[in-house]
Amino acid sequence: MKIRSILLILAATVMLHACKKSKTTPTSTLNPWDGKYRMEGTMTDHSNPAFGWMNNTYEYSLQTSGANTDSLVSKSLNFPGIVIGNTGGGITNATFYSNFGLIMTFDAATNKVAAVTNYYGQGTAPGGRSAVLDPTGFNDVDPVTKNIRVKFFMDETGVAGHRATFNVTLVYLGPR
Repeated sequence: MKIRSILLILAATVMLHACKKSKTTPTSTLNPWDGKYRMEGTMTDHSNPAFGWMNNTYEYSLQTSGANTDSLVSKSLNFPGIVIGNTGGGITNATFYSNFGLIMTFDAATNKVAAVTNYYGQGTAPGGRSAVLDPTGFNDVDPVTKNIRVKFFMDETGVAGHRATFNVTLVYLGPR
């Protein structure tokens, strides 16, 4: 009888501990692309040459938003967006396109970037901006280095053609 009582107490203690642990342990799962990155490459604003690529020192994170999707979040801005430069009048300062940030969709089977969309809505957010994958880019993920190459356009309501072209590499820095 004593052994049975001891086993019941032990089982109750283990179950109580497991329940407490499950309440305090995060349950989110990160997908394979989640991590910290540095963005390198080129950017051209076809409507306003005062906007250009700032430099290659800005850090971003890809944050899991689905099984095969990640939001690109700027460390400097602390929200989805891409740091660019305003070089008008010879003055260079950091800025960004409002209501424009990326959600990247990946195809794990092919190590490809399958699509990009605007985090704030495809053409529905103020400014009417959309993200469009350029099929002429590499648009791939290196499975060894985890670097991501992607070429995309930013389109804007009222602007003929593509407002801006980005041809970038997200250089993997490590987990976030």
